[in-house]
Amino acid sequence: MKQYKSINIGNCICYETTDQCPICKKAIAPIEKAHFKSSRKDKRYYLFECPACGEGFISSYDESLNSVIRGNQEYQVLDYKESFPNIPVKRTFDDNINKLSKNFCDIYNQANLAEQYKLNEIAGMGYRKALEFLIKDYCIHYHSKDAKKIKQENLSQVINEYITSDKIKNSSKASAWIGNDEAHYLRKYEDKDVKDLKKFIETTVAYIHYELTADEASEFINRND
Repeated sequence: MKQYKSINIGNCICYETTDQCPICKKAIAPIEKAHFKSSRKDKRYYLFECPACGEGFISSYDESLNSVIRGNQEYQVLDYKESFPNIPVKRTFDDNINKLSKNFCDIYNQANLAEQYKLNEIAGMGYRKALEFLIKDYCIHYHSKDAKKIKQENLSQVINEYITSDKIKNSSKASAWIGNDEAHYLRKYEDKDVKDLKKFIETTVAYIHYELTADEASEFINRND
């Protein structure tokens, strides 16, 4: 939400507030409480209150050379940088995913934490490792006799050999390809990044969840039919 403020005579600024609380992560229109200009002449800080959780947070802005005209007044534009404290949010998984692969859930959340702390160069590798645990634990679940082989093979071999569902195979293969890029010096898929990797992993998780839930329903019917 854009704000237009007159600080003093001849000094008007325009800035955009964050639309998400960095603490509770809810969509908000923050309430401004105070502001000050840093001893660095090009930096400003604003204190806001979140109307959802009631907590306070600070947003930082850089002064820019840009300006906008509103009515008959010229406003200097402030460029939004970040809000803090930025409290990391843990990704929760369904019970059947936790039961299938607790290691996947733990590694995924460590990668997620790294991403939220803007450690983007290592987050992708973490997501790639989480994917391998998910896929191998999934395949061991249905092919327990081949557990040793599945653990030793590389991920692409496991996907091609043991996954029969086209949807799970495609989403996991796409995840693996992008994940490999995150761990190597040269990238093969320049148009894909960590966001795409997460998207495909989440799709894989969803399909596996549906399959495990369907198996649970079948078991219930067979036991009580």
